[in-house]
Amino acid sequence: MLCLSIALVTLPCAVGTAHAGPSISSPEYAERNGIQLQVEALLGDEDFAGLEALANRYRRSGEATTSGTLKLTHFYEALSNLYEADQISLGQDDPMRDRITRWVKKYPRSPTSHLAMAATMLGRGMAYRGYGYSSSISAEDAAHFHAYTEAASNYLAEHKKKCASDAGWYELALSAAVRLNWEATDLVALVDEGMAKHPGDTMIPFMAAQYFAPKWGGSPYAVESMARRALEAVPEHDRPALYARIYWSTAGSYYSSPFAEKQVDWPLMSQGIDDVLARYPSDWNLQNFAHFACQAGDKAKTRSLMDRITLPMELHAWWDADVYEHCRQWSREAS
Repeated sequence: MLCLSIALVTLPCAVGTAHAGPSISSPEYAERNGIQLQVEALLGDEDFAGLEALANRYRRSGEATTSGTLKLTHFYEALSNLYEADQISLGQDDPMRDRITRWVKKYPRSPTSHLAMAATMLGRGMAYRGYGYSSSISAEDAAHFHAYTEAASNYLAEHKKKCASDAGWYELALSAAVRLNWEATDLVALVDEGMAKHPGDTMIPFMAAQYFAPKWGGSPYAVESMARRALEAVPEHDRPALYARIYWSTAGSYYSSPFAEKQVDWPLMSQGIDDVLARYPSDWNLQNFAHFACQAGDKAKTRSLMDRITLPMELHAWWDADVYEHCRQWSREAS
């Protein structure tokens, strides 16, 4: 079993790397924040019909943000985020969770209500866990984190039959599995099953790739092996884009750049970048991909991507203004 502290994915991302948050001017941030605020308002009003309608719309349409991440993923993420604010032990009165209970009672056959319940359990666990290394967490907080995460995992298993038609079931189940340090073979089996049912949901392989990343006890070889395995589940023309996004999702889970490890197939990732941008030419994507091209030492591609950027520097993509400026100047130097 890998000795993970915890691998968290909220976006690509992710299900949450250690990157700084996106700039408030980012259209991508505005979309995600808009979903967060809408979910919060609907839940606050106990407008369960509105929540069901919103999730059903995202599920049917496959709507994505300007970067190409599924809005349904952000819907469940929004619920989890709401519950990270307070530390309430299992068994104690929890007015916010009581709302979800009333939602489940009103829509007992809905996958959305049950997945919302699991998402809130995971959120409550993270209220105790936080995002630091395991050594920074008290034994008491670690116990509460484990109890909530185990409860979420058990709840998802209990309701799999009615919920697995929603890709969110696999996203949440994998999130719990990673946090509970499942055996690698069991986690991979769950990824394979999820990708067979929901090949368009990129969050499923993202979870696995982060699990195998060096920062959490894995290796560059393990990440590459997992990425190649995931590619087999999608049509050939979709593989470069998925490959690029998988490595994007692991960017915060390496001790250093993944390109320093010489494991990444840069020609394949470069093609994937072009494929993603053909569908989602957002500044969010351009800036992240320009940074990866710079790390990969591809001067021509770095310049080409940076020349297309129209918005101010996106901190989430560059981590540091000096990095952005270095890549910008380097890409314009004569070879």
